[in-house]
Amino acid sequence: MRVAVTGAAGLIGGVVCDRLAAEGHEVIGIDRPFDEWMVAGRNTEDTTAPSRVTHHFDLAEATNSDWEMMFEDCEVVVHLAADANPSNSDESMMRNNVLVSTKLMQHAQASGARRVVLSSSGLVQVGLEDELKSGGILEGQLIGVKHGISTTSTYGETKVFVEELGEHYSREQGMECIAVRIGTVIPNEDEHWVRGGRLQATAFLQQDVANFFVAAVEANYSSWDSNSCEGHPDVAGYLLTAAQSNSPGRFIDLEPGITALGWNPISWPSGPENLQ
Repeated sequence: MRVAVTGAAGLIGGVVCDRLAAEGHEVIGIDRPFDEWMVAGRNTEDTTAPSRVTHHFDLAEATNSDWEMMFEDCEVVVHLAADANPSNSDESMMRNNVLVSTKLMQHAQASGARRVVLSSSGLVQVGLEDELKSGGILEGQLIGVKHGISTTSTYGETKVFVEELGEHYSREQGMECIAVRIGTVIPNEDEHWVRGGRLQATAFLQQDVANFFVAAVEANYSSWDSNSCEGHPDVAGYLLTAAQSNSPGRFIDLEPGITALGWNPISWPSGPENLQ
């Protein structure tokens, strides 16, 4: 099928684009003009990044006709473009996460896309992590959808907005929307073993990234019952889930994504030398 991927020049975008193409999908890569991401120092070491970008746009400035061209005949849109640095200004967060996501959903719906996969973040629940400690109300549990949200930054708040935006379009427009609380993806995956701790506990290995997003694009989850996941919005077509690897110390519940989409993380490698 024809799939549009925003943020195609980024680390996650590259993994997703390459795997979708390998699976036989026609991938329409969308990202900022090349000189802008080079100046920003974003994923500059990836020499293949420019080849993945079909359309170069600052999405906050894209016109209606630009969006129409980007999404023409696309069945699925995977929205990975964002300002993902929580230390950046509120203005940048509102522009690149809220405004762009709002425009994207409007135009995805208008273009006839049947599904949008929206990138959220584990930082929408980061304030709950202290409750996992001894004596905390979540001690011995995995943080899941049923535990709600607890943000500590404007970035986290913008990702809550993105999740609610997807829920709205499923409820009001009948679109399939998957909001994904993405784990920690890094270029040098050896660091998960070198540094351990929270970095490893929230690790989303690139092989798992590829497997998850293929499932998010291809899986038929229309028969999945949202009531089977405690606390999940009861909205047809809407799926809210976390996605990461099954790393040592994992404290995030990966349901309902595993059940609804039929994916499973790989067995955690004993060391970086066993990464595929």
